[in-house]
Amino acid sequence: MPNTIKTNSLTELVAIRAAESAAYLTVGSKKYFKDQLIGKRNGQTYKFVIRDTGEAVNSLAADVSNDKITIVEREVPFTLDPWHVMVETNAIESVTSLNWDNEVAQPNGQKLANAAVKKVLNSDIGKAGTAFIGSGFAPLARASAHLNSITSEELFGFCDPNVEAILTSNGQQFVPVDAPAMYSKGLLGKFHGVEYRAQRFFPSVVINTGTQFDNGAVTVTSYTAGTSYDTMVLGATTLTASIKRGTPLFLEGVYACDTVGDPTANEHAFIVLEDATASSNAITVKVAHIDLSNSTRDIAKADGSDWTAATLAGLAVAVPEDGKYFMGIVRANGAMEFETLDKLDAAGADYEKQSVGGLNVHQNRLVDLEQMTNYTRWDVVTLAGIIDGRAVSVFYVK
Repeated sequence: MPNTIKTNSLTELVAIRAAESAAYLTVGSKKYFKDQLIGKRNGQTYKFVIRDTGEAVNSLAADVSNDKITIVEREVPFTLDPWHVMVETNAIESVTSLNWDNEVAQPNGQKLANAAVKKVLNSDIGKAGTAFIGSGFAPLARASAHLNSITSEELFGFCDPNVEAILTSNGQQFVPVDAPAMYSKGLLGKFHGVEYRAQRFFPSVVINTGTQFDNGAVTVTSYTAGTSYDTMVLGATTLTASIKRGTPLFLEGVYACDTVGDPTANEHAFIVLEDATASSNAITVKVAHIDLSNSTRDIAKADGSDWTAATLAGLAVAVPEDGKYFMGIVRANGAMEFETLDKLDAAGADYEKQSVGGLNVHQNRLVDLEQMTNYTRWDVVTLAGIIDGRAVSVFYVK
């Protein structure tokens, strides 16, 4: 009899362990682009389409020449990311009392989830439309209050475990909640109706700009809209600051929009995507691309009128006070896209699939009969990320 492994049990265990560690991807997410995946290739980046809103007009008369009556499509770029982890076992290990759960399924399932979560979370950091900064529960409260004011969807929160540690040291804590064992890993509890989970892959942010940004001393020299990111040049009479990735910038009078493009009372956060250092009294920073079109816009003036790349130039820039901050995120249900491929062809190998919590894990097994060795590989192909930053708030706690 050829060398065999109890593949059904092992694949399911790996899938369970992966799903336990992938709450950031699976909790509060939806499948928007499933019908658009046909013919797509692993590792490639594609632009997917969602529908957005038009504009309300204060008039009983229809004016087809001026009313915005065309349904607008928002393009969202995502990558089909293929991940895999592989182990080698021999004939003796397949018939001994090797603890497959603890020694194989647990570490390999977690490795799969960690890789996917880190990639998606890092790409999501700059996409949030608003940012709230402070100590204690105040930033979390403002984040949930803002999102509750613009959507009726359920809210979900994720934060660096250090945030909970800071709150606990101040005598504050989340309200405990019950959850099934599989989904309780990392569950911190509730606050303001939001269920929070620990997510250690959030980067900490050190802000150390001194007084250079005080009193509107730094302004936007130019703003250039791109595709995957926008570029902002900041300038001042004397500017030697360094700005770290994850730092939120606030431009005077630039307000965040709700999910239909109307202005809110909170400023839009331009979150820096890469470390940047000033040179010749100017500093160039990359921020997430924002939509300036009237019907799908991400930012607006207080009176509801539009900003353009040209009119953003000259605005004063503010940053949070110096210090080390730990991050978290609150997002509305459906602001996150997550799905995994249903099928993965593996010709010439023993193949099977297990699905747990919306996460499909594919197992391929090749057997070297001469060496009596099993090569077992688990694959997960993900499509994930924030699709609408207007329904997402990031918070910073120190």
